Amino acid sequence: MSDAIPLVLRFSDWPQADRSAWEDLFAEGDIFDGTGPCASWSEGSRIKRRQSYGQWLSWLARHRPALLEHPPADRVTRDAVRGFMDELEARVQIGTIKNLINDLYVVTRALQPSTDWGWLNTVSRRLMHRADRKSLPAAPPLSAGEVLAKCLAALEEVETSRHTSEMKRAIRFREALMVGFLISRPVRRRTLLSMTTDRHVRRVGTGFEVHFSAEDMKDKKDRWFPLPKVLVGPMEVYLTTYRVRLLGGADTKALWINRYGGAITPDGLSRQFPKVTERLLGHALRPHAFRTIAATSIAEQDPEHVNIIRDILGHATLDMAEKHYNRATGLSACSEYQDLVQATLKRLSGKRPKVRQT
Repeated sequence: MSDAIPLVLRFSDWPQADRSAWEDLFAEGDIFDGTGPCASWSEGSRIKRRQSYGQWLSWLARHRPALLEHPPADRVTRDAVRGFMDELEARVQIGTIKNLINDLYVVTRALQPSTDWGWLNTVSRRLMHRADRKSLPAAPPLSAGEVLAKCLAALEEVETSRHTSEMKRAIRFREALMVGFLISRPVRRRTLLSMTTDRHVRRVGTGFEVHFSAEDMKDKKDRWFPLPKVLVGPMEVYLTTYRVRLLGGADTKALWINRYGGAITPDGLSRQFPKVTERLLGHALRPHAFRTIAATSIAEQDPEHVNIIRDILGHATLDMAEKHYNRATGLSACSEYQDLVQATLKRLSGKRPKVRQT
């Protein structure tokens, strides 16, 4: 019987008590009715924690089905959580366990805030400490400057090549520009894919500014920064030529367009991005790896300014807090980081690759 239960229980298969309790967390009310305690969560946070809670319910259904007769928060006992963790340790990495237990703590506390969940918070924090020591990924053997140099070379190659179809050239140009943007401004995947031509990318004088609202950012802080000068020309060409070609008459404000004329989806990016970076950089990377490359490049090449990592990556905290940079926009940090990337670029190429201007 338990073999038929998936590891993540779908929301439609949750016990009615859990479905009702979950929906109450996000109730949209007014000053009289009140709103749910988690109504401010982003859509990404809701999806992530719903999946985590679905794993918890799956474990209960497979190993402790009698507990499902109890109210949701009453099932969260030390013994049950220990059993859940034992199973997780046999099949996933410590970083995943950390995230799942932290999500369980956050959801359970929201479901029943009157209960002291200090013991579960302690377990979550211990897992975070253990994961921090073990799960920091090795930095890819590339510097930020090297990545940007390869992207600019790829953009130039697309512009000068006439041996491929117009659609393939448009795809290759968009791929190289996306990688170049990510290493210059290493935003999270959700933020990258949320970008539109009307809200986020704005023409200012002879360049562009990129604006993100609080809802676009994980730390809920507005940010804006100039597009690096080396990407201004390529962005102009993309917007006026290759993006139009990819759209093929379709109507969408999304910045990053796939071969079918629609916005690139998270699943599509997850499938294709490692293949793109393998071809461009010689290493199959996911978008998050560019945040590691950026942080490593700063720490190794400009250690005096290591504290700008917080601003570049959009983190809420950094152990060595920096007080001399513009915290509201991250503009100063972006300038420092771009100087570092540009210096490496000059050392590698001697001159900036030329890309057609419109």
